[in-house]
Amino acid sequence: MDRLLFGIALGIISALVWPLLPANSYGLASGFVGILIFSRYRFCGAVLFGVCWSIFFFNQQLFWLKDQNIHLPAMQELTITVENVVAHADQQQIQASVQVINHHTYWPAPHIRLKLPDKSRAVKRGDQLHVWARLKIPHGLGNPAGFNTERWLLGQGVTATGNAKQYQVMYQADHSWRDQWLMKSRQLMQGFRQPELLMALIYGEQQDVDKTDWQTLRDTGLIHLIAISGMHIGLIAWIGVALSRLLFRRFTDKVPALHGLVGMALAVLYSALADFSAPTVRSLCMLVIWMGLRIWQREWSVSRIWMASLACLLFLDPWSLFSAGFWLSFIAVAILGIAGFLWRKPSLWQVQCLMTLLLIPVQLMFFDGLSLSSILVNLPAGPWFTFSIVPVALVSGLLVPILPPLARFGFWLCDLQLDWLMSALTWIQARCSGWITLSLQQQQLVLWLLMSFIFWYFFRINKQREWGLLLLGGSGFLLNACQSEPEWRVDMLDVGQGLSVLVTQHDRALLFDTGDAFPGGYNMADAAIFPMLEYRGSQQLDYLFVSHRDKDHAANWQRIHQQYPQARIISSSPLTTDTLICQRGQYWSWGRLQLTLLSPLQSSGGEVNEDSCVLRISDGEHSVLLTGDVERDAEAELTHLPNQLLRSQILSSPHHGSKSSSSAGFIAAVAPQYVVHSAGYQNKWHHPNSVVLARYAHTKQWITAMDGMVSFEFDQKGINIQPFRHFQPWYRQMDAWLVGDQPLK
Repeated sequence: MDRLLFGIALGIISALVWPLLPANSYGLASGFVGILIFSRYRFCGAVLFGVCWSIFFFNQQLFWLKDQNIHLPAMQELTITVENVVAHADQQQIQASVQVINHHTYWPAPHIRLKLPDKSRAVKRGDQLHVWARLKIPHGLGNPAGFNTERWLLGQGVTATGNAKQYQVMYQADHSWRDQWLMKSRQLMQGFRQPELLMALIYGEQQDVDKTDWQTLRDTGLIHLIAISGMHIGLIAWIGVALSRLLFRRFTDKVPALHGLVGMALAVLYSALADFSAPTVRSLCMLVIWMGLRIWQREWSVSRIWMASLACLLFLDPWSLFSAGFWLSFIAVAILGIAGFLWRKPSLWQVQCLMTLLLIPVQLMFFDGLSLSSILVNLPAGPWFTFSIVPVALVSGLLVPILPPLARFGFWLCDLQLDWLMSALTWIQARCSGWITLSLQQQQLVLWLLMSFIFWYFFRINKQREWGLLLLGGSGFLLNACQSEPEWRVDMLDVGQGLSVLVTQHDRALLFDTGDAFPGGYNMADAAIFPMLEYRGSQQLDYLFVSHRDKDHAANWQRIHQQYPQARIISSSPLTTDTLICQRGQYWSWGRLQLTLLSPLQSSGGEVNEDSCVLRISDGEHSVLLTGDVERDAEAELTHLPNQLLRSQILSSPHHGSKSSSSAGFIAAVAPQYVVHSAGYQNKWHHPNSVVLARYAHTKQWITAMDGMVSFEFDQKGINIQPFRHFQPWYRQMDAWLVGDQPLK
């Protein structure tokens, strides 16, 4: 049975790496072949059943996007039911299920995220709205480092996002019992120092927790203790069993399963209070299986219970595949089982060390970094939470409608301890940052060291050291092959509607333009530029070019200069007293590269597009031309330059591919082999313009909105070109499926 459960789970999990999502006909073929071979090859048949189910599930869930032509920027008329609300300073963001879209209904009901423009009219869970909105597929920045928006949205089952232009409240729901419970809890916490953390710890209400607190908890490796997990569900069930034994001892003979049922009922109640969030459902599923086996007097191994829970949850909700929390929780439980296998009675130190080591690949996959202080901080903090904070918090949360004064006292005790904890963590972080972001090479090195340790330990206890040495040598050879670096690299970053180009050679970097920033605090420096500098292992930024003052090019220059004060700023605008103003003829030698400014002849202050700095980068054989937002007049000036000075293999298209730029004469003078249009997804200016795309018809073109970051690597062998999304799984390349009949690819 274990092999069958693992086979089904493996078949569903394979959807994470599919290069395309096949049509339903392939699902039918997979299922049919699975039936044919099942009697003889049961494991392979189970894998094919899992693949079949994944194909049907994802096609059914995504069908409405294609049916409604969501790839076209048109207004959609929706009838929705609000499922969750997050209030921001200037807007409300809701998650909702769609009952009707453009007079069509779909099953299952699609789930979407919308930004509502009017915060004065507050909406709540259960309200039904009539909305006019522009929708788009789950789409985020396409860079190898930084937040993976597509994975995060799909992990919540969200298949579209959008902005509501206007809406009407069709039905106003009453406050649910959960809303009333939470409101009463917030009232009891008035005047506390850490009420937001308390609400997150008890009820999973994380939206109000300050970003700085989340950063502190992540950097010190304690964020998993605040998030609702299996520990919460297990403690609640244990409390329920203990209460049942205390209060209903006399009924045990008549109803042998009474204590287990009471514990289960309390766990379900608590899961409802936590809004049946994904972590609670995962833990509840495992608890139901375990409790059911106890009631029916069946004996399953821990590994079988774990495997059954995994297969069950993946079958019921394959979107869980994309949730980082799903993998962290299941792998953490598996590690506890491994600890029990390695040591009969593992100590807290052994469990913590093993947990830290084996969670390293998952942390690198999802977060591109590691918490260095996690072991030392978790050793005292883990038992503190397990035996003090969490039990008192959970019991207090359940006492809110019954004994409010006692609940408030329990909340006060937990708030006091959380405040002590956060003060201690802030003190620790101020003296040594617990979090380290790793470059790609460093990640490969860490994984090799981890593999080396596992090989050494496994073959040492099996007394087969020669095999361990052979595998270590092989893995070291593979690591060396993976770490071959180009002589220099140009990354045309995906920064939405804007421009930012990162040029690196070894550990030195040059940045041309900084992308945009937005009122809510979201900016391309934190979202794309800093993560990519760390990912490339760039320890120093030597040059910061800011082509002109338009905010989609210059919004983050201060943020970047603050982080890299040694960078020399060159711009068409006097950003600082030390800024070097762009002017044709300026020249620098940077490592093996030559940097030449070709425009403007004379800057008028950097306020207009024609003031844009135009930079040519060359190693004598290969060349790149970065143009900012220059338009026809500046392009005409550039065409008078000698051919050998202007011609470039790679071109960043002027003004994001606007039809006011990329004149035929300019394109002919540059004669690029490759051109990249840096533009936002479904941007309102329709960049790059179709007329401009036609002008570059004989040139290989990429659009960052569709292709993600485009990387050009230069070495003695030539140019290696890597459009990021082309090497990603299907869920990061959904546009191809939406605009045609081909599968997702």
